[in-house]
Amino acid sequence: MERIKAKKNGFGKRNRNRLIFYCAFLSLPVLQFCIFYIGVNFNSLLLAFKSYEYETGAYQWVGFMNFKEVFRDFGSVLYLQASIRNSLMLYAFTMLTTFLALLFSYYIFKRAPLSRLFQTMLFIPNIISAIVMVTIFKYFVERAIPFAWEKLMGETVQGLLGNQKTTLGTLIFYCCWSGFGVQMLMYSGAMSGVSDSVIEAAKLDGITPIREFFYIIVPLIYPTLVTFLVVEVAGIFTNQMNLYNFYGLKAEYSLYTFGYFLYKEIQSVNISGYPYLAAMGLVLTAVAVPLTLIVRKVLETVGPKV
Repeated sequence: MERIKAKKNGFGKRNRNRLIFYCAFLSLPVLQFCIFYIGVNFNSLLLAFKSYEYETGAYQWVGFMNFKEVFRDFGSVLYLQASIRNSLMLYAFTMLTTFLALLFSYYIFKRAPLSRLFQTMLFIPNIISAIVMVTIFKYFVERAIPFAWEKLMGETVQGLLGNQKTTLGTLIFYCCWSGFGVQMLMYSGAMSGVSDSVIEAAKLDGITPIREFFYIIVPLIYPTLVTFLVVEVAGIFTNQMNLYNFYGLKAEYSLYTFGYFLYKEIQSVNISGYPYLAAMGLVLTAVAVPLTLIVRKVLETVGPKV
């Protein structure tokens, strides 16, 4: 009896020591999460309802005044209107490239000729420094293309970034192209998880590659596709379109996106501007959250049932 009791006491002591170790091990990351995520976000929430008073050197409660200013600026400030237009335009082109990414991923999945070469070339922008890629791209569109055009056509033209008519389109192209490799890797990885028995059974039934793509591959990787599309909805309000890599803090107002505007303002604004930015962040969040949930619900409803 005493032996059994000693075993129970020993077992309980070991569990208690393990629990103490686990708690001590997790205490630092939990504390960090509470301070730098919960605390910072809660402070930002309160900051949206305050205003900085230089006379007292403290923040004063002003209610919804910052929100009124945000809504007024959306209707009158040109660079905010440009941010709306450019962010939505970038999202639309990103969605268009999704179909191309699916096709290239399927091409690689089928191990077609030169598929490994395409995979490597398209993924290179994601393994090289963003600054290096931007420098190479700027040299190509600002010098190489005008030089080749002049040699072939005998006309002197501006670079694609220097010409205001092509600047925005060039930046959108770069953003879509630089993110193409990630999509391709994600989709081809999902396709590699499709069972070989399903593909073999379809081949025995005489399925064509096109029908295989639309009726087997896409339905089976649809959850991955939904995840990407839903994440990109939130990206409408955070994507900088690589403007900081191209221009630093000196991009033209006509090129602004929400992501670039918020990043630039946070870098350059003084302490009195934080309440306004906090209010704008809450307004964008109030739009992004329901929009993201709606898009996810719609995609799950209309998607194929596997």
